Amino acid sequence: MTASPTIPILTTPYDVPRDKIASYQRDGWVRLDGVMPLPDLAPFREAISSHTIGFASGLAPLEQRDTYGKAFIQYTNLWAAHDDVRPFSLAPRFAKIAAELMGVPAVRIYHDQALFKEAGGGLTPWHQDQQYWPLDGARCVTMWMPLIDCPQAMGTMRFASGSQQLGYLGPLDISDRSEERLKRLIAEHGHPITEAGDMRAGDATFHDGWCIHGAQANTSGDVRSVMTVIYMEADAVVSEPDHPSRENDLKKWLPGLQAGDVAASPINPVVWPG
Repeated sequence: MTASPTIPILTTPYDVPRDKIASYQRDGWVRLDGVMPLPDLAPFREAISSHTIGFASGLAPLEQRDTYGKAFIQYTNLWAAHDDVRPFSLAPRFAKIAAELMGVPAVRIYHDQALFKEAGGGLTPWHQDQQYWPLDGARCVTMWMPLIDCPQAMGTMRFASGSQQLGYLGPLDISDRSEERLKRLIAEHGHPITEAGDMRAGDATFHDGWCIHGAQANTSGDVRSVMTVIYMEADAVVSEPDHPSRENDLKKWLPGLQAGDVAASPINPVVWPG
């Protein structure tokens, strides 16, 4: 393992405007600019990109993958495997933002994941993140941060604003089926579709676990390099997994736990307060 970079900004609080907190709680998502200054982001961009490219070398060619596989290269829990990513994923700076948006005093990390959408990579279908997680009663939020400047043509995020109010819509993994079913549901309920738009490296969106979201295809000639970190309120309780994806998540991200336990496995440390 390579050495961990020491970045003071990771422990320096980011001032979240009150109107942004209100926007998140109303719409289920919010965009915050300049969450990570570019000079401080640079060493993590290099580390995350190197590890993700290494992981991607074992994947099938883009044209041979299904809709999910074409949407992005997904490399998970880098912080647990790579010391040079750990300070980023466990950063109090990001975790404090998550806590303030959710309105909770403390948060744990659920897991992190790099999501690299290749040039020519396909649509990320509409979906709810939390349908994968055995955390039905918990408040959860995902931070989505570009590691490079990402114009909208690369496939930045889109959200069905207010759709978190619908709650759990049942087992519906990312697929052509989730795209069609949720597209109809968004229209039926009249949720406005809002694009995150062009984003700079170090900007970030944060979205609720139940907020319906996705991303368009990458029509640029470059890879959309993004790092995400998922947070849950610190006293979240594991719910009974009701479908295979949740059973898999329970084993992988909450090892040794079962329904009714606090979601506090060794790989789910409290990251705020730090």
